[in-house]
Amino acid sequence: MSFWSPDNLQQVTAGRWLSRPTPAETEPVPTGLSIDSRAITTGQVFCAIKGERFDGHDFAQQAIDKGAAMLLVHRENVASQITSATASVLFVDDTTKALARLAAAYRRTLSGKVIAVTGSAGKTTTKQLIHAVLSPYMPGQASPKSFNNHIGVPLTLLAAKPTDRYVICEVGTNAPGEIAALGRIVEPDIAIITHVGHAHIEKLGSLEDVAIEKAALLGSLHENGLGIVNGDIDELAPHLKLAPSLIIFGRGETCDLRLTQCEAHTNGTHFQVNSRVAFDIPLLGEHNAMNALAAIAIGRHMSLNDDQIARGLASASAPDMRLNNQQIGDGQQGITLINDAYNANPDSVLAALHVLTTFTGRKVALLGDMLELGQQSPDLHRMVGSKLTEMNIDMAVFIGRAMMFAAEATTKVWSPSKVHTIAQWDEQTAQQVTSLLQPGDVVLMKGSRGMGLERLVPTIEQRFIAEDKKTLRHGDDA
Repeated sequence: MSFWSPDNLQQVTAGRWLSRPTPAETEPVPTGLSIDSRAITTGQVFCAIKGERFDGHDFAQQAIDKGAAMLLVHRENVASQITSATASVLFVDDTTKALARLAAAYRRTLSGKVIAVTGSAGKTTTKQLIHAVLSPYMPGQASPKSFNNHIGVPLTLLAAKPTDRYVICEVGTNAPGEIAALGRIVEPDIAIITHVGHAHIEKLGSLEDVAIEKAALLGSLHENGLGIVNGDIDELAPHLKLAPSLIIFGRGETCDLRLTQCEAHTNGTHFQVNSRVAFDIPLLGEHNAMNALAAIAIGRHMSLNDDQIARGLASASAPDMRLNNQQIGDGQQGITLINDAYNANPDSVLAALHVLTTFTGRKVALLGDMLELGQQSPDLHRMVGSKLTEMNIDMAVFIGRAMMFAAEATTKVWSPSKVHTIAQWDEQTAQQVTSLLQPGDVVLMKGSRGMGLERLVPTIEQRFIAEDKKTLRHGDDA
């Protein structure tokens, strides 16, 4: 029986038919599953997910109009509301749970390597680096964007093709038990832990608790599975026995893949592995060289040689708003913007600040609140503010209530003229921040997703691109 046959879908989801497929419709669905009625393609299953803002059941007719062959629902009245006489409707107890069951069953049909990546920081970048290494040499899939939760992980697995040699899943968490639950769906052949840090510590508790949560991915490995783990994290050490076999990467002398002779520059990072083999990545920062070690381990495990791996790494690109280096305006009238505004925790903020110090020019840190840190938030923000003063940075702009604790620590060392604070975002914030910048500045923009610091970019562009055009006009007049 084909996985995508209606009979198998009913069996896997434990559903019942509200509208049965006709005999002519019992052929396998040719193109899989979608939860987006706008993106549905002919012959797909439409799974009606109820989310925070939208309920997919309200778009069932739209999905049919776009060509859906089957609906997967948990509202019985949907069958009576659609006008198609040909579409079949399968009723389940909960479509989100049914999606997970489908993904878990489909994963067991895949012959390629299923690779899972977790960590407090670096998940998406590591996934991109692995995909850059493997994709030139073999067919495979990687999760789009940051599909790392109870919806995104199943969708990643269900998008894999039977002919794929690999599929890479990002596995995230912000509460205890979530990685174990996702691990039971993914059942990875290879599990990677990039980092253990203070991200989501509000619900996870301590660093030791974060390590337990991340290490749960090792416990979900197949019997002969491989763990690829950052060996510089003491909190992970007690949990490494969960993996049947291990490759350890990091800076320590006992690591299998050891980061050596790392040189970060403004266009990327050059490093060696075990002081023998050199690699270059067009990504900023030593922490991204650490992420690349995991990709090198995967490449070697998948029988690629170091030259092939090096070519793949050199072609990689950073995910959006992860240390993206952007020139706004030209020449002396422009600025360099390092956009790292996708998310933030104390470890990733310090790593981004170190990247900022590698640039030449007046260095400005625009820092927004680090969210989901719970009771530790004031102390962790103060720690960032204190560490910042030890770096070669010229000015800091703190945005958000929590960042006022960072400003408090910074002003104990720096003169008030170097520290600017905006406790609450309002309609004047973008103009206020932009007015503090000068032509030639190198500006790091870093904050948690909920802060939305990328809202600053249009105003910054408006000013410095306009300044550049003004200079050109004056030059023409001369």
